[in-house]
Amino acid sequence: MTRTQLNVRVSDDLEKAIDEKRIELREKLGTIPTRSDILRFALEAYLQVDLSSTDADGRSTAGPAKRKQK
Repeated sequence: MTRTQLNVRVSDDLEKAIDEKRIELREKLGTIPTRSDILRFALEAYLQVDLSSTDADGRSTAGPAKRKQK
């Protein structure tokens, strides 16, 4: 699958709101989602599309210890 990278500039306030949402979703998701995850969630909601089966980040956010276990 080909993936395109988009670079987005945001204000300090928007960056703070994104990070607060990441922490809020930690309990629900079991890990802290990436900033990219949050932007994908927001775009899916705004565009009213479900891309969950084709647009996962694919990077591990579990940390070095869990990556070594695999």
